[in-house]
Amino acid sequence: MQRRKRIPQAIKKNINLKNKGVCCVCKERGLGLNFHHLDENNANNDEENIALLCVKEHDQFHRPNAYDKAKHLDLGVEKIRELKRQWEKVVEEAESDTPKIIAVVNGYGTYDSIHSVRLLVQDIDGKIIYQRLYHLLTGTLDQWTDRIIEEVSWLGKNVKLSIINKPLQVERCPCCSNSLSTVLDKNVALHYTSKDWKKASIGSIYINPKSPSVAFNLSYHLETIYMAHLHKCNGFLHFMSDKYEERTPIIQKVSIRTQAQQLFQKVINTWEPGQIFIGTGDPENPTITQNFVLPKIWEGNANINYHK
Repeated sequence: MQRRKRIPQAIKKNINLKNKGVCCVCKERGLGLNFHHLDENNANNDEENIALLCVKEHDQFHRPNAYDKAKHLDLGVEKIRELKRQWEKVVEEAESDTPKIIAVVNGYGTYDSIHSVRLLVQDIDGKIIYQRLYHLLTGTLDQWTDRIIEEVSWLGKNVKLSIINKPLQVERCPCCSNSLSTVLDKNVALHYTSKDWKKASIGSIYINPKSPSVAFNLSYHLETIYMAHLHKCNGFLHFMSDKYEERTPIIQKVSIRTQAQQLFQKVINTWEPGQIFIGTGDPENPTITQNFVLPKIWEGNANINYHK
């Protein structure tokens, strides 16, 4: 094994620029990043041999058996190399004067009530490069619009934005079929049709007093049917459930705790549990509290780039 050589700062900077400072696999902004040597030779610092990966995808490469295959690509060396080249080519194209990259917005619902929105970034041949989902759970139509415009502007100032003028049916929503639980349709039906829902459903909220995170567990007749988690991640509020996750930009005008509480309250309002228990402190033996109030640790603003 050759001795590790530190990657020169000039090479790191150039790789960051070529990848717009995001992971070449997921293209998500605001995530922690690693410089990954494709040939696993830490002495080979050629730019072609280094891929920019988020912490999650980097770990997926080194620990493939620790991840659900349904949620992750098979990240072998050649796959990462292919994704690196494709993304760097897209970045170069998107920053050109007349990019052959198009951003397309699809809405789901009706003209009177848009339920969710999907942003597709594609090439002129129709190949999807990446996509973003925006759902009523984590924002309003006005907020989605701002985020979409900001996302497209970030990708390239000359990238064209196209909006499909006819909403698609909610049944075809790209997130609702798996957004709230593994078997969402069954559990939503259970929620709306159970005569004893108010008596038999329990929502348990755990507020972590040492870090900006909060968890929610929903049970019906003591059987867990839905779990969700929210935490602060750089300039975003990161919401996760079994098969759905979304990162909502933190805005400067409102306190982070207020934004987090409003977002999490939507989850509670959606499920309407008959009883709610709120705990904090020791997760093994939590202290029960009456109010859903997040601790001041949420307001720490180190490394946060606020969104307007």
